[in-house]
Amino acid sequence: MTFWAYMLHCRGGYFYVGHTDNLDRRMAEHESGVVAGFASDHRPVKLVWSEQFVTRIEALEAERRIKGWGRSKKMALVRGDWGSISTLAKSKGSPSTSSGRTVFDVNASLYCHADSVCNAASSVTVSVSCADKLLVLRYIVKGHIDSLALPKLADPLRADGLWKTTCFEVFIRRPQHKDYTEYNASPSSRWAAYCFDDYRAGMAELPIGTAPEIGLDASESHFALEVSYDLPSEWAGQPLELGLSAIIEETDGTKSYWALAHPPGQPDFHHGDCFALQLAAPDDV
Repeated sequence: MTFWAYMLHCRGGYFYVGHTDNLDRRMAEHESGVVAGFASDHRPVKLVWSEQFVTRIEALEAERRIKGWGRSKKMALVRGDWGSISTLAKSKGSPSTSSGRTVFDVNASLYCHADSVCNAASSVTVSVSCADKLLVLRYIVKGHIDSLALPKLADPLRADGLWKTTCFEVFIRRPQHKDYTEYNASPSSRWAAYCFDDYRAGMAELPIGTAPEIGLDASESHFALEVSYDLPSEWAGQPLELGLSAIIEETDGTKSYWALAHPPGQPDFHHGDCFALQLAAPDDV
């Protein structure tokens, strides 16, 4: 019997990864929407990659492996660009000083606030890559993705109030500094960026030279949002403290609040306790 791992490109720019024992039948099901789930809700879909395997275990392992790849690596797979895939794979796992830049690759887990209940997500993790003033974040939600409320796709513009539904955030400051920035990325492709003089004080829109680029991919068991930010130029080469967080809304309206760490009391992503991930300065690596 033959088994397949495959990847679809879906409406809204999503990549969807799955496996099957009958690729033609599964594609017909995806295209008609007969199989309820993420892909049926994001039609039309197009098959952009597939590979044949002898056993279901091999196909499932390929599916799981590709789910964990970032958007750039998935796009390289679609192109058949194995050189780029190899380069991207080698760049993971340790700091690099190629081209005079230091690259950080960190994986972090977010924790649901004790007062929150979440049935849609069993885990939320974030991979963090930082080179000079370019910060790339990949948020991965695993669980019952059909229960995840996702805002409708919109033009990739700056917008306020993104936190009112499913949204992925990062707060950044320099050690011993009171000022900090907040970036929001929505599955709608909308984004926001703010600066603060102190804890919830002096809020203003952060000037952005290049708009953040947001990419999305999913399967029946995971949803991922990948976003890249250009940090303020004066932050290049300095140590940084990050607070990673997410608001997860479910289709029944339930919301949960996820962060690296939570202060006592109600969820508060601006609190100093949330800045729990430290990125060392290049000279300290």
